Amino acid sequence: MEIKSTAPTKANLIAAKDQLRLLNTGLDILDKSRKALISAYDSKIKQRDTLNKEVNETIENVSKNFKKARVIMGEERLANVSNIVPVDNSIELTENEFMQTKVYDIDFKPSKLNLSYSFYETNAAFDKAVLSFNELKDKIFKLAELDNTIDNLDRQIQKTSKKVNSLEKVQIPKLEDRIKQISTLIEEKEREEFSKTKMVKDKKAK
Repeated sequence: MEIKSTAPTKANLIAAKDQLRLLNTGLDILDKSRKALISAYDSKIKQRDTLNKEVNETIENVSKNFKKARVIMGEERLANVSNIVPVDNSIELTENEFMQTKVYDIDFKPSKLNLSYSFYETNAAFDKAVLSFNELKDKIFKLAELDNTIDNLDRQIQKTSKKVNSLEKVQIPKLEDRIKQISTLIEEKEREEFSKTKMVKDKKAK
């Protein structure tokens, strides 16, 4: 129910109170949404921080394994065999929605050691390097998924917070003041009418 004019009438008072109830309901919904978004955001941040440490450790492991393979096989031989290993495109991107926020899931299944090269061309050090690199890809894809989700959640939290602040600090206080103003003016008007009625009654009684 909308306030059709600024006149201090009971109709406008009822309309203002109805509007206030709607705003408070909206505020409650938005506040719960914001808390859910913040909870999801904090959870993703923890996952990202933990995974980031794992990625750094895996990068060191990959570097160590490839350095070992290069020493054993030689730079040229390692480069030739590396070119034989096919590019792995086994990545699937799924889009979901959480609290009106796009959340992406990257599905990557680490492939087993691909026999695209002959055993006599390589050694155990090269195989270990390939496997460790495959493990790194999995973690980097997951890290990218978390970073994207965190960014989207952060933007949605900011949007929701702006709406909550607008309701809490501007719209609801303004409407509450309007209700008080209308109520005061109605009470004053009723007192005036009561006084006039009493005076008329007193005159008639005399």
